Amino acid sequence: MSIIFGIFDKTGQGFDKSWPETMKKDLWHGNPDRVDIWRNSNIALGNLSIFNTPESLHEILPHKDNESNLIIVSDSRIDNRNDLAKRLNVPDKELKMMPDSIFIIRTFQKYKTNSTSYLKGDFSFAIYDESKNRLYLARDHFGMRPLFYFNHPDYFVFSTELRGILTLPFFEKKLNENWLLDFLINVNRKEFDTFYEGIYSIPPGHHVIIEPGKMSLEKYWELTVPERIILKNDQEYIEGYKELFETAVKSRVRSAFPVGAELSGGLDSSSIVAVAQKILVPEKNPLHVFARVLPENKNPELDDPDDETKEIKLVCDFCGIANLHQVTMEDQKITENIRQIIEIIQTPYRSNYVAYNLNAHQYAKAEGVRTILSGHGGDQMLTNTAHFVYQDYLIHHWYLKLFNDIRAKGTIHKLDLINSFKYLYRLGFKSKNSSDKSKELKKFYRYGIAEDFIQKHQLKQIYIKNRKIEFFATKSLLDLIIKITHRHMNDRIEVTNLMAQHENIEFRYPLFDIDLIAFYLAIPDDMKYKFRYGRYSHRMAMENELPQQIQWRTDKHGTINPGLARIFSNDACAIKSVLKRYSEEYDNQNEVIFSLKMIEKLVSEPDKKLFDYKSVINKFFQLMPFEKIIDNKFA
Repeated sequence: MSIIFGIFDKTGQGFDKSWPETMKKDLWHGNPDRVDIWRNSNIALGNLSIFNTPESLHEILPHKDNESNLIIVSDSRIDNRNDLAKRLNVPDKELKMMPDSIFIIRTFQKYKTNSTSYLKGDFSFAIYDESKNRLYLARDHFGMRPLFYFNHPDYFVFSTELRGILTLPFFEKKLNENWLLDFLINVNRKEFDTFYEGIYSIPPGHHVIIEPGKMSLEKYWELTVPERIILKNDQEYIEGYKELFETAVKSRVRSAFPVGAELSGGLDSSSIVAVAQKILVPEKNPLHVFARVLPENKNPELDDPDDETKEIKLVCDFCGIANLHQVTMEDQKITENIRQIIEIIQTPYRSNYVAYNLNAHQYAKAEGVRTILSGHGGDQMLTNTAHFVYQDYLIHHWYLKLFNDIRAKGTIHKLDLINSFKYLYRLGFKSKNSSDKSKELKKFYRYGIAEDFIQKHQLKQIYIKNRKIEFFATKSLLDLIIKITHRHMNDRIEVTNLMAQHENIEFRYPLFDIDLIAFYLAIPDDMKYKFRYGRYSHRMAMENELPQQIQWRTDKHGTINPGLARIFSNDACAIKSVLKRYSEEYDNQNEVIFSLKMIEKLVSEPDKKLFDYKSVINKFFQLMPFEKIIDNKFA
């Protein structure tokens, strides 16, 4: 877990020696454990290291390998260390102490630019070959670690945070108009561009090679549906899944510090918590669990009817978890959270998740936790409900197979004959009569964009086109791949990680494990949806690991952020004051982004109703600090 940056001279004319120091100064936030810069006349490479894994305590970055003249800066956690040790002939004694960055550089020495094909984990790194004056950068398969770059005619600049690039005197802050337009209407761009014209994020599964006068961006990995795995019986599939799931969790609890996990009471987070606790207890490093709940003093006008406290307690009691930290929205304010995020990441952001969960970092930091396990990504792949399996049976007229599965005779999910027929009828009726009528514009006007602005920039047409593409029913494994590799998944991870890193905390995502996902995609579809249950393989893998009420639950009566309306109501004074001033100040302007009618209506609403305008409020207060940049584009 680190912040890395660098500047590479592409022309040989040299660069100002103060620029790397300026980058370091602007990136120095939180409390890095070790900071250094390596440089020669062609390049400067910087590392603000934050320790987490046991091996990172001995890691010195930037690191130069004198034999190969390779220099590395790295923000990485490598999970397949044992496999790499065999490939690279690393002795067991050396393995215990070897930092992940050394595994990367040795893999690069052996496999060159194909090295990423052998690395598994979360990583962003840069390797400079001093002998060839060549720079190589890579980002992990799913983009767990951010890595931005700016390719100036004279210099190539990179950083794991935008502020490392924005601080340089030769970078001019110009608005990327397409990014902003898509941001306003919640269209998730597939391009890995940013709010700033000229700055890009290296896409997941890609690497970049930089030489004087040349830059190449290449894809080294793509998630595809593998060949089917054929095993003897269902139990072998379940055991194979469980083994890989436990390995995915185990590799992500590797830390020299206390480990934490999010717990919502749902299947994904509960499964991760159960396995992590089982792994950590023998090491006398019990898990810290952070659960969002409603405050004791509930407000019926603001709070949800219920939360997941009952389910959370059930999991903790079953797993023997003593370190339960209940996190509430009681004192949070949305504009203050947005201000903190913008101050760090220096850009508007697409996923509001981090603004709603910012205070959890404070709880973790107080306990010395530097790792938080998250169940994010499960719904998009491993624990997707996979309803398409039954639909596929209907399409192929496999009625007997479908009926037998529905009835589940001989299992704990057995259904009597009459109800089996009823279920089959409802399933067929729903399939034949499902409506395809478009509802793309249902939420469009909730975004509060001015009608003139909508028409001028054709936002309605852009919205409809992209909603049809992005918000689809899952009909096949290919749809699952699209879901989990979509840019909006990466957006949330990037912002969450950047904010957590400010507190020396790293989020880790077991449900993005590439080996586990490849196995899931390869097993028969009836192991994904069976006996009327989605998430079947995952549920079965959690046998005896979770209470049955959690293992087989299909309801989710609480929300992931109970009491969310509070952080808007708590902030009503600031929200209404700023928006009222906006409507008065911009009333006579030629071009206004936000609808003045919507703003006036928002300001006149009771405080408890502000949550209904969350999209407008989030977007407005994210854009407000960038008013000058936006006005330069939309005068």
